[in-house]
Amino acid sequence: MIEDSNAWEKFLHVLDWVLAVQARYATDLRHSLVRIRFHDQRALGDAYGARDALTMLMRLAAQLQHSLRKTDLVARNGTDIWVLIPFVTPESVLSKVSQIVSIASTNGLDIVDRDLSVFTIPDADGLEKLAFDNAERFLGVIGTESQITMRWEGAR
Repeated sequence: MIEDSNAWEKFLHVLDWVLAVQARYATDLRHSLVRIRFHDQRALGDAYGARDALTMLMRLAAQLQHSLRKTDLVARNGTDIWVLIPFVTPESVLSKVSQIVSIASTNGLDIVDRDLSVFTIPDADGLEKLAFDNAERFLGVIGTESQITMRWEGAR
C-alpha cells in the first residue's frame, strides 16, 4: 500500500486557508477537527513490526479517506490521524465521530491506548487569543489542550 506523501501538506494547506478565512471574516463557516492519537509507537512496532504498524496506520487513514464524505479531509502525521470536518450541527459532528470510531475499531491497532479528541475551530475572537502563525502550530496549540472525547485502552 502506497501512502499519499503529500496528504499531510495538503491537509495543512487547507487548514491554513480555513483558519485564515475564519480569522478574517465574521462567518458561520465552522469546522471541527477530530484527532485519533495512538500513544505508543514503540508498542505498535514491537507488536506488529515497524513496517506492519506503519502499513496498518496507512490503511486506517486510507479507509477513513474513502469512507467519509469528500468534504471531510483526512491526513496522517506519525501515529496521529486528523480529520477536518465541515461543521453543520453538533449532531452531524457526533454522527461523524461515531462513524470514525466504528472504522478505527476494526483495524487491529488495539494493542496501544488511543484517544479520540474533537475540537471546534473557534471564531475570529477565539483564534485571536491563540498563539500560532500557521496550521501546524495551531494543531500543536490545540493538541496540548487534551480535550479527549473517548479513550480506548490498549490490549495488554
